[in-house]
Amino acid sequence: MLNFLQRVREQQAKMVKALGDTWAGHPRGPPIVVHCSAGIGRTGTFITLDICISRLEDLGSADIRGTVEKIRSQRAYSIQMPDQYVFCHLALIEYALSRGMLQSADLAGFDDRDEESE
Repeated sequence: MLNFLQRVREQQAKMVKALGDTWAGHPRGPPIVVHCSAGIGRTGTFITLDICISRLEDLGSADIRGTVEKIRSQRAYSIQMPDQYVFCHLALIEYALSRGMLQSADLAGFDDRDEESE
């Protein structure tokens, strides 16, 4: 997972599809334990997506910013990098597209995010 962002960018659609097909939450319900090296960057990204996908399926909408704010109130600095925050948005869009919840999405301009974040 040292090359997390690079690997995600290369295989984003595949990873989102795999996440949606295999992860239905903990079989006995919350809580679950998710942890990366520091417990804030990749962990916050995964948890944000898990919560937002569940809300999207249950309510038909998801609030990524509000979810990140709530997570940060319990675990400071969750989602450390701008790319992780952008990934949450792109992955949720990809998930919604793959499930027919969105008909189309204009993602033009998102490929240029590397220049500003490096």
